[in-house]
Amino acid sequence: MVPLGWWWQRYRKFFQLALAVILLITAISLFNREKDRLFLPETALRSALAPVQGFVQGVSDRFKGMLAGIVELQELREENQRLREELERREFVYSLLLEVRAENTRLLKLINFKETIPQYDTLAARIIAREPGNWYNTVTINKGTRDGVQVNMPVITHGGLVGRVSSVTSRQAEVLLLLDQRSAVGGMLQRTRETGIVRGFAGEEETLRMIYLPRDAEVQIGDNVVTSGLGGIFPKGLLIGTVAEVKTEEYGLAQYAVIEAAADFEHLEEVLVILSSQDEGAAGGEAGEEPEE
Repeated sequence: MVPLGWWWQRYRKFFQLALAVILLITAISLFNREKDRLFLPETALRSALAPVQGFVQGVSDRFKGMLAGIVELQELREENQRLREELERREFVYSLLLEVRAENTRLLKLINFKETIPQYDTLAARIIAREPGNWYNTVTINKGTRDGVQVNMPVITHGGLVGRVSSVTSRQAEVLLLLDQRSAVGGMLQRTRETGIVRGFAGEEETLRMIYLPRDAEVQIGDNVVTSGLGGIFPKGLLIGTVAEVKTEEYGLAQYAVIEAAADFEHLEEVLVILSSQDEGAAGGEAGEEPEE
């Protein structure tokens, strides 16, 4: 048998020329796929390479699909992140709008209340700090002496009496609340005109009481309690609260009333400081004046 190497040496140029022709035909077929007639070698080559081309095309399509899926997934992730950020921004803005709306509602109530008491020169203030305790209840407002605030000036809200200014600086003031055990306000039953002292009992179940009521005083649950005007600090007629319960003192010599405060002390945010009263002069008197007992 003639060795294969002999055939290659003898017909090498012919094989090389045939390979060149095949490659040329393949190139022509690639650039001229839509022609109607195909050369026989090209037809044979296409038939032989068809399975390979199908496999390569399938792999290529799958790769393209995977690549497109990866790109689409990345785009979806970016879009999802963008939507999340937009949602968070809108929720933040919505929260601010709700807060502004709530503040506007509170301020509107305060303004409307201020218009109902033209006899008082008042100053609106915002509560900026709160110091509750078992026996002491105070808040700090953002107004001070530069705004005309003085010690012992009454502090009110649209609900009723809040307390009095206990100390003041140029920019801030501390307000002693009615609930504080150091607080004492001259009170009067609006219906019967009976007078007594309204004291705070912070830290106890009955946080506000009207004491020193005569044993035979006619007191009914639901009676309004207002300031009596005695003592020179609180103008007469400011609403303190309503009678929630009537009890007898320990030795039966007098009675006292448990008072439900008119002001909402748990949700105080804005208040009015009474700078002066047209009827009774300066509401707070001189700085340093002792509170009424």
